[in-house]
Amino acid sequence: MVDEIIAKSHPQKTLKEHIDDVMNAFDNLRKLANKVGINLGEEDWEILKKACFYHDFGKANSVFQKKIRESLNLSDIPHNFLSIFFLQNKNEILLKLVAFHHWRDFPDLREKKIEEIRNDISRYISKLEEYFNKSFNLKKVLEFKKDLEKLQRYYFRRIDGGIDLENESKFVILLGLLNRIDHSASAGVPVEIEPINKYEITKNFLLKKTDKPWQLSELSKVSKDYKNKNGIVIASTGMGKTEMSLLWSNSQKTFYTLPVRTSVTAMFRRLKGLFGKEKVGLLHSDAMSNLFFEERKLSTDDIFYHYDMAKNLSYPLIVSTADQIFTATLKYLGFEKIYATLSYSKVIVDEIQAYSPQTMAIIIHGLKEIASIGGKFLIVTATFPSFVRDELPLDFSITKIPNLKKHNVKLVDEPLAENTIKKLLSKLISNGIGKILIVCNTVEKAQELYKILKEFSPLLLHSRFTRFDRNFKENIVLREDFKGILISTQVIEVSLDIDFDILITEMSPLDVLVQRMGRIYRRFKSDGEFYPSEPNVYIFTKDPSGIGTVYEKEIMEKSKDFLKSGILSEKEKYQMTEEFYSKENIKNTNYWTKFNNALKSVKHYSVNKKTEAQEVFRDISQIEVIPKCLLDQEVQNEEILKKLNLEKDSLRNIIERIRLKDRKEKILFMELIKDFMVPIPLYRIKGNSLSSLSDHVKNDEIKEFLLNIKVVDYKYSNTFGIYME
Repeated sequence: MVDEIIAKSHPQKTLKEHIDDVMNAFDNLRKLANKVGINLGEEDWEILKKACFYHDFGKANSVFQKKIRESLNLSDIPHNFLSIFFLQNKNEILLKLVAFHHWRDFPDLREKKIEEIRNDISRYISKLEEYFNKSFNLKKVLEFKKDLEKLQRYYFRRIDGGIDLENESKFVILLGLLNRIDHSASAGVPVEIEPINKYEITKNFLLKKTDKPWQLSELSKVSKDYKNKNGIVIASTGMGKTEMSLLWSNSQKTFYTLPVRTSVTAMFRRLKGLFGKEKVGLLHSDAMSNLFFEERKLSTDDIFYHYDMAKNLSYPLIVSTADQIFTATLKYLGFEKIYATLSYSKVIVDEIQAYSPQTMAIIIHGLKEIASIGGKFLIVTATFPSFVRDELPLDFSITKIPNLKKHNVKLVDEPLAENTIKKLLSKLISNGIGKILIVCNTVEKAQELYKILKEFSPLLLHSRFTRFDRNFKENIVLREDFKGILISTQVIEVSLDIDFDILITEMSPLDVLVQRMGRIYRRFKSDGEFYPSEPNVYIFTKDPSGIGTVYEKEIMEKSKDFLKSGILSEKEKYQMTEEFYSKENIKNTNYWTKFNNALKSVKHYSVNKKTEAQEVFRDISQIEVIPKCLLDQEVQNEEILKKLNLEKDSLRNIIERIRLKDRKEKILFMELIKDFMVPIPLYRIKGNSLSSLSDHVKNDEIKEFLLNIKVVDYKYSNTFGIYME
């Protein structure tokens, strides 16, 4: 007599319990299908239902049962292939759904071995029949072998040549839905919940501010059916682009994407206040830590519920970094989960100009594919690279630029260096200027200026601080009573809603300069002339840092030709960037070449792992490390310490004492470690300077967990960041 067939561990669940959970999740999704916009035929739903039922039956074998019961690392035949024994239906899509709900390497199965496995599985038939009150027959060895060979041919075509989305969209969507149903059931969260009428809620919000919101009138001009169209909205900072996009998204499931985590978290906070925290999800690499900070009154279980809801794409509105969505464009194994969801969703892309030309190409190709499988998209931005228009299936375009003048620009034909900057700052401060923003193109330049300007007590903010220190600094800058000098890098351009009186910046590409200017006199948003008599934007044009590494040399040189000293209106900014990023102006530049090459190659590109896709998407040339000196620094994250029942202590001492019992504790502990990590360029890693965190601790129980976390022997301070000398 066979014991219970175990399907899941931590917590342990029988196959019967898991399949029941999966089928309940399927039923709930089917009931909500019309409301959320899933457009499947009756036959497709039946195929998906069968796949949900049979997908894990291959776990009914002796090796898997021993492995899961005793937590052993045994070599076994992946259960997704063994589940095929139970499929009497000849439908090819069903066969592929069950076989590839996990993408795993094909085993070497000789006929004799298949016979042994079949005999072993047959011992579990009576238990399965008891579980599900129906009879089961296993395929003959020869038939199973033929199915496996057919699947193997498809697998290698998929691995070698990507996927033909045009002809395989049905399989992609069904496989993605199967994965979502399975993953949601395992996490204990619904696949989808009731949608929200974002149009009505946003309309009422706008009507409290004004009798005639421009967003409503502009959208009505486009088309009565604008909610089912793809479009672009270009509007100045503070004009209400976000509200426009929410009106457009209506009641459909929506993904709101932004370039950086800080702006994603700020948007999450804003939308949660508008629609309720039970309807809005947060999705980026630091989401768990942010949720602990945002939802301090919630229990650990409740926070994990919110985390799992977003991770499993279950919320009707999800705010995320673009990499969480558009890495799927690179067709890693498992991308189907994202594309299946996007096939009935709306995607809002905010500030598309903030990405590198290669990343922008990936996003644009992704938007075209989303549209081809049924999804819709809207780009909202203050500055738009005009050459992108020709690459997208756009149904409408809205431009809203106020008749506003608030920037008095002065070009300074000198480097941003000690004598000039000190003299300028002394003059500004003596004139009573309270908030001054200095923006550099590189971290090294920002750190250099910080040393030079120590006598002015500036605050330094860049990407090479620990997460904890950077958050602390950002919170200082965001305070209404903040006064002083902030020295920063590109992290300031699209991440923080801050308002300064003066901008001092190195020369940079035209659209980047416009973004930086957007931090100055941000308080003025409507028609009018608010510029001061003296300059409030100083652009130092000589010898800027980052040429060839951060920004393309040709783009920098061309940008300079477009600039002049004097009053610069919002309309002039818009016209300048339109003309600057026209195909005619940039077609012979390295920027255009990179964009074009990426756009061509992404059509045929695929990777095996999601981590590879993330590296390509982010154009990763850096690595996250822990400076060795921080191992003995006290952990400050009181929220997570409390959840782990730990007292304040150094990171090293906590690592030595920690015992990780389950998934939740592992995730929480990793969040503690992330507070000490700093991104540094790969080219700065020299010789044997990089070591594993596991080499610095004695706790054998946790060494394997720490193996891939890197430590580097560089100095670090919370005022300066990491010292790269």
